[in-house]
Parts: sequence; structure tokens; C-alpha cells
Amino acid sequence: MFKRFKVQIADEFPTAKVKKVAGYFNLPPAKQSEILESKTPAVSLLTALEDDDGGVMNTKIGREELKKILQNELRRQQCIEVAMFLGLSESHLESIDSHEKPGEKLFEILFDGQPIGDSNVGVLVVALKSRGINRVATLIVSAGPGQRVCQEESILSASAGSSLASQPSVELSRCICKGEKFDELKLDNGKLVSVECQHCKNVWIAGADPAEDEITLRYNGDSFFYRTPLQMALDLSKISHETVTNASCLKRGDHIVMNRKGMYDHHAILVADVEQNKMHVVHWTTNFLAVVAAVASGNKKAIIEKEKIDFPGEVRRVKYPIEDAPDLVVARAHMLYRKREEYGYSFTENNCETLATHCKIGKGYSIQAEALKQSKGMLARGFRYITGSK
Repeated sequence: MFKRFKVQIADEFPTAKVKKVAGYFNLPPAKQSEILESKTPAVSLLTALEDDDGGVMNTKIGREELKKILQNELRRQQCIEVAMFLGLSESHLESIDSHEKPGEKLFEILFDGQPIGDSNVGVLVVALKSRGINRVATLIVSAGPGQRVCQEESILSASAGSSLASQPSVELSRCICKGEKFDELKLDNGKLVSVECQHCKNVWIAGADPAEDEITLRYNGDSFFYRTPLQMALDLSKISHETVTNASCLKRGDHIVMNRKGMYDHHAILVADVEQNKMHVVHWTTNFLAVVAAVASGNKKAIIEKEKIDFPGEVRRVKYPIEDAPDLVVARAHMLYRKREEYGYSFTENNCETLATHCKIGKGYSIQAEALKQSKGMLARGFRYITGSK
């Protein structure tokens, strides 16, 4: 399990994120330089957390003690977030979610047949901290006799002599990545739905409940709670389409697909309920020739539109296994429209489908773009075959 996680980290952790995590653990400057200059910085970072004299951990925690901490301190949703970060399979996620004691199940999956050592515990601590579950991470690295506590700057400020386990929920003035600048996601009426960290893109949702949420963000006098990125748990194979022929069945926040003259699919987000067969949408312009001309001329700006268009008689609604609430979906669409001058159109990376999926789950994804990339690769290979070039 943890070996597979190392491979995943090597593939997905950019150097900038490695540098941030290394600094978060207060690794010595020489060690940080060594990590960043290696061929695989992410793997070198995890290696630095393993059982050697240069590591920042020297765990003495026992198997039963670790199991007890996970069982007693982690809520069900937190167990699922950690499991998603570690790349566990969908069947594992379901077994954790359905188990009477999700923390115990998480421990069983992670450590069944595995030794409790610095490497494994270090990876678990990284996963906990990445999800903002700092109190539990601190409990783990502080456990056991003679433990040399991890030297990272703790977000928690526990008072001297008090038990970490008894600390109340933590309210932050900045993101868990220490970012202090946020984009505000608002509806047309000015209602603030959420804020998004400009540094790490973490989403904080309005309406935090300190009794339920372990970590909250205080922003402009209001409380926001941390939301796990949905794309971490999204199984793209479970996305489906349903045909809608009655406009009144469409709802605000829907991701709709319209076929243009049998040539291509066009995607949009409904930002209001349909009225008198008019759909109020945010999307890239439907004028395909205008898009081609703009891209060809290098003028890729200001193509995002917000307008009312006629219901064409039939559309397809995209159904996601998980998706954000309509308010957040619509707020994202409004923000994209307000900042339309900042975005450039791209057939493969920033198109009408990526706009819609970004609004629905917080990350743009395009099946059309993937198909285009594959077709371009096939054409390139065919050209090389025909010409005999390499």
C-alpha cells in the first residue's frame, strides 16, 4: 500500500509542492537542497521521513496505540479524506464508509501485515496534515516513550500542560497551506458561497459549525469549513448522460450538453432555472467560427459569455456520481464570467467542457480534449511511419 503511494507521489507531486512540504517539516536547508536537486524529489522527500538519523521522525508508537488514535479521533469523513489522499481503491473507500468503526477499518487496510515504522507512519502523518487534520497528526508523532516530536510549525497552539486530545476546534486566519489570499465565489445577489485559496486552490465553504468542523477558516468575520476536493474521489467511468426533452426538468446548476448540427458537442452551466423555454447559461461562446478565428489570431480572451438562449428541444444532462451543491456550481460559473479577460481558450486544455466540469467538481476535465490529444498522437505516428522520420 505505502509502496504504491510512493509511486503515486512521484508521479503527481510537483517540485513546488515538495518544497512546501519539506519546509513544513522544518527539514534542514542542506537536506531540502538535496531533496530538490534529486531526480525524484517527491520520493526523496518521503525517504527523508523514513527510519534513519536524518529523518524528522523517530516513532515509538505501538500498533494498538496507533489503532486507538485512528479509531477514537477520526470522524468518518476524515477517514475517507485520508484514504482518498493515499489513493485507496473505491472498494476500500466504500468499506471504510460503511464500517461501524471507520478509523479501525482505515487502520486495518493501511497496516494489515505492515510493520509500524517511521516510513509508514510518516506517510500517514503527511496524509493527515494535507487534509488539515493537524491535531491527530500531532498526537501520532508525539506518542510513545522517548518520542522525538516532529519539528514542524503546528497550526495548533495548545496551551502548556493541556491535553492535545481535549483541544477545541481550531479557527484559522489563513489556509492550511499558509496561503493568505482568497478568491471569493459569489452569486449574482452578492451572497458569498465559498472562498478558494489562490495558492493551493483549497475550497472553504460558508456556514462552518465549530461543533462539527475540526478546522475552520475565519474570513471577513464569517466561518468557513474545509471541503475535500471532489475530484479526488471522482470515478470518471461513472459519469453518464441523460436526455432531457422537457425544459422544465432542467435545474439551476445543471451541466448540459447540446449537439451542434451533428458536428460537435457544446457544454454549458445553467445559472438559473429555465423560464419560458429560455436557458440562462455561462459558457464559452457558441460561435464555433469565432472561436477558431480567435484562436488562430492569438486573441483567446473574453470568449466566456453569460446569456439566455432558447431551449433547443433536446439536451443531455451530465450526471456525476458526486458533485458540488448548486450554489457553489453557479458561484464558480459567475466567477469565471467576471474574470473572463484572464482566461484563454484552448481546444485541448480550456474549452467549454472543462469550464462546465470545473464548475461542477472544482477541476476542469474534457473527454473531447482527451480524444483530440489521442487523435493528434495517432496522426503524428502515422506521419512518422509514412515519411520514415523518427
